[in-house]
Amino acid sequence: MKYPRAMLTLAVAFCATTSHATTFQANFPSGSIGEVTRLDADGLQWQLALRDDNDNAALPHKFRAWWYVRANDVSVTKPMTLAFTRIGWNYEFRPVYSYDNKRWHYFEDGEARFEPGCRIAEPDTCRMTITKAFERPVVWIARTFPYTYADLRAYLRKFTFSPYVKRVGIGKSPILGKTVPVVRIASPRQGQRQRIVIHARTHAAETGPSYVVEGLMNALTRNDALGQRLRDRYVFDIVPMHNIDGVQLGNYRTNGSSLNLENRWFMDKAVAFPISLLPEAPEENQQLNRAVFAPAVSDQETPTVLALNLHASNSAPNTQAFFFPHFGSDPARYSSEQSALWRKQLSFIRAVASHYDGRIEQPPADGGAGFLNSAFVESWWWHHQQEQVNAITLETTYGRAGFDHWITQDDLRRLGEALALAIDGMDRPHSRSVRSLDDPARVNDVFREPFKPEIYENEAEH
Repeated sequence: MKYPRAMLTLAVAFCATTSHATTFQANFPSGSIGEVTRLDADGLQWQLALRDDNDNAALPHKFRAWWYVRANDVSVTKPMTLAFTRIGWNYEFRPVYSYDNKRWHYFEDGEARFEPGCRIAEPDTCRMTITKAFERPVVWIARTFPYTYADLRAYLRKFTFSPYVKRVGIGKSPILGKTVPVVRIASPRQGQRQRIVIHARTHAAETGPSYVVEGLMNALTRNDALGQRLRDRYVFDIVPMHNIDGVQLGNYRTNGSSLNLENRWFMDKAVAFPISLLPEAPEENQQLNRAVFAPAVSDQETPTVLALNLHASNSAPNTQAFFFPHFGSDPARYSSEQSALWRKQLSFIRAVASHYDGRIEQPPADGGAGFLNSAFVESWWWHHQQEQVNAITLETTYGRAGFDHWITQDDLRRLGEALALAIDGMDRPHSRSVRSLDDPARVNDVFREPFKPEIYENEAEH
């Protein structure tokens, strides 16, 4: 495995030796840790500072939200205390650990504590303290479940001989030269169908969407009635890992050049149909546009009807997954086309909630039009297709997310299955998954929680 020299140097420079010969390293795919400091003579107390993406201190504090480190020669006779500092958010959470880098476990409530008094502008005040007697001398510790490029490749190999799955590369990641895969799922038969486009991992360490993609793909490829219907009616183009360089380099939010790909879908809006992005758009976005998005909007025989953008949000621990819908129903503020997209998005959100036991946050009463002045991917879709494509972002979360436990990989896979069921009901308005929006008394009856306005306060930053 080839890594930039700076990454290897970082890992070696902060390996510190103790009386137990404990060392810390992050020189593996998606690994990340900053400065490591021993706090006691016995080597049982440590401070581990989070690093900025690409060690770029000019990035916002909130971008510093990932760690993934291996501890070697850990004491198995005495508890070890690890204080992770310079955390870029101020919500309670639970990190995870593994003894084999495969099976992950949450730390117990008595073992992990997010310290009070966090002030984001003063990074050293934002700390997670872990105290645990580990059972084995080697342990991996991460902010949440890792999902690496190798994990993706291993998962996709399951479909090598599937008659429904075709995998091709759309280009190479610009720094590490890794193949960027797109997965097409459809029945081999010919006939009129619609297209659904999905991409994930634009923000490198937002790993929840990878498990959502697995759940969705599992549903799409099963030999059951649901899988057959979806494959017969739709062509699914899925880009499961948009920002591979960022994933490999252990970044949280940016690519290998410290760019946030999410708000760099630059196009010439003076052109009626700017099929190409402007040259200043990052190569990762150029690839996705050339190989997937532009062909999708040009294909009149298989029109695109849904474009899902999958992310994860650092939110309060009880925040459930949520969507970012656009526009609203007020005719004084929105055109008929804009209101049509709003209704389409609300219908889809409620359908997903109905298949996920209501564990989706209620959407706002008005989604706003601020995205039109930004360079989000939804802005690109609206400029080209307007209400014809339901282009929307889904944010998973890292906390309990509506469950009585911290969210698991299987919980996230079930969200992917809920997406499949909601898609199944999109063109069947009388199906049980799509309830009428005309009855105000029933608009929000599928949601478990009341509306939480604070979730949408940073809509322009998603």
